[in-house]
Amino acid sequence: MSSPSRVDCRTCQHFRSRPYEARIEGCYLEKNMPSKQKLACLDEQQLPGNHQKINLRGDCPDYAARAKKPSLWERLWALGA
Repeated sequence: MSSPSRVDCRTCQHFRSRPYEARIEGCYLEKNMPSKQKLACLDEQQLPGNHQKINLRGDCPDYAARAKKPSLWERLWALGA
């Protein structure tokens, strides 16, 4: 049996980092979050899960790769340019 490959949290679709002064990054999968807000206006109060503890050995069970970003040509073609 081959060992499963190690995964990086930063390439997961559930990983987000806030781009402003309060730099909070983590796993935003609902079951891993200690605090989840139902209303979109309260989105700032959400607390992400600790991605370092969840993926300690590099074998996160909830890992889902991000979708590949389409090329510039594909995005222009979709706009009809």
